[in-house]
Amino acid sequence: MNTRVPILYNITTNLLKSVKHKIKFCLLILSLMLNCVKVEAQELQVVNIDSSLFPNIKMGIIYKGKTKFQQDELNVFQDERKIPYTLQESAPGSAPEKGRTVYFLIESSGNTYGKGITIIKDGVKAALDNLDDQDLVNAGYFGSMAVDSIGLQMVNEKFTENKSSFSSRLNSKIDPLADSLYRSDLYKSVFESLEYLQNQKDLPSNKLFIVLSVARNNSTSSVSSAECIAKARDMGIPIYAVTYIASDTVYSSGMISRICSKTGGKNIQCRSTVEIINAITDFINSPIPQSMQEAAYDLLFTVFTDKLPSSSVKLDLNYKGTRQILTVSDPNAGSLIPEDFKKYLWISIGILGAIVIIMLLVNAAGKKGKGNPSEENEEEVSTILTKETATKTVPMEKTQTQTAPIIPVKPSGPVVLVSLGGRTNTYPLGNETKIGRLETNDIVINEQTVTKNHAVIRIDKGKIEIEDLGSTNGTFVNGDRIRKMELKHGDRVKLGQVELTLKE
Repeated sequence: MNTRVPILYNITTNLLKSVKHKIKFCLLILSLMLNCVKVEAQELQVVNIDSSLFPNIKMGIIYKGKTKFQQDELNVFQDERKIPYTLQESAPGSAPEKGRTVYFLIESSGNTYGKGITIIKDGVKAALDNLDDQDLVNAGYFGSMAVDSIGLQMVNEKFTENKSSFSSRLNSKIDPLADSLYRSDLYKSVFESLEYLQNQKDLPSNKLFIVLSVARNNSTSSVSSAECIAKARDMGIPIYAVTYIASDTVYSSGMISRICSKTGGKNIQCRSTVEIINAITDFINSPIPQSMQEAAYDLLFTVFTDKLPSSSVKLDLNYKGTRQILTVSDPNAGSLIPEDFKKYLWISIGILGAIVIIMLLVNAAGKKGKGNPSEENEEEVSTILTKETATKTVPMEKTQTQTAPIIPVKPSGPVVLVSLGGRTNTYPLGNETKIGRLETNDIVINEQTVTKNHAVIRIDKGKIEIEDLGSTNGTFVNGDRIRKMELKHGDRVKLGQVELTLKE
């Protein structure tokens, strides 16, 4: 028997197995690479393309990245030629920012005098490294009006992205005074900080409020913890707290913990700089609201037509090196009526139809209201009356006065229909119409899901715009949560459980 055959068989089998494993490994690597590309491509999605005004293109895109959208990284190419474009929000307020407003409220009183304030400031400065570049920061600091007669102060005049400059000012400006009575205006300072945030304009709506104190409220102020909770919930801002454990344990952090839990925040007790850094980092890494995770834009550009062989154009949409190949076509090609004129044609037909219907209704109403007989009927009636008066006296009949039909007068301007509990009421809109639960609003809605001052509708030069006033449950237009947005006829707005419909 030839022994070489089994040996050759075994060698061949081992080689095939080795090749097979290598092929599987290569396929695995290729699959991982394709998945990475796929995930990267999902950051920017094309949701619609409007080419009705070809060669002018309007493309709707949604950005779902974890960082702020960078317009300078977006390019549009046609045959390797870069196309100039304009980028704008698909609607006012529809492209929320990716950064957040980070506000620190630091106790600078006799409670933190000496070692305490050093530990707190070092913890805040070190934790700044965990913020994103686009996050805006500022800090307020407080003691007791009974001690320094100053009250709440700000480290910076405005919020800033410059973490280094902020850190230097934080270190130099906060310097507590000694106070043997350990007085502290904690609740008053929390409430005033919320009012400060409410009055700041153009800040990212995702706000992080962090209190660093010993959680004592030894104050002559009448502001209570309940007022702080109500204010924070009305603004939709959770309160986080770092409670610094001082050397004495006379006071507990029970009340600041209640404020945190009632507003959706969290309280962590700390004794060292490292613990404070870890606590603040935990707060910073809290989940970002869903409303902050998408940004919708309209991409406007004009394709090149000097070398067009047909009515179709291939485009290369490139964001951070990730490409999407798209094809746009001219819908007017082969049509006698351009696409943009078809819209006006249908509008004209609709207007003519409405005029015909109105004329028919007016004509029918005129015939129905006509009470005078014709001249021939007048002669017949006169002859009959003359014959009858020869034998008897005919009593005069009372003349019936005909009244014109009452036509309801419609409001001259736009209105909103407010629907709640199966009932709908109509409210006319002024130049500025405030909506909320308080009696001071123009439209008062007595519903618990509606905030005291929930939203405002403004009319300026024919443009109708709604703005959310920092409500707890948010303002939604056609199902999407907004901060500020232009309204159109038929738009459906939800404030909590209440539905509004715009009619012009």
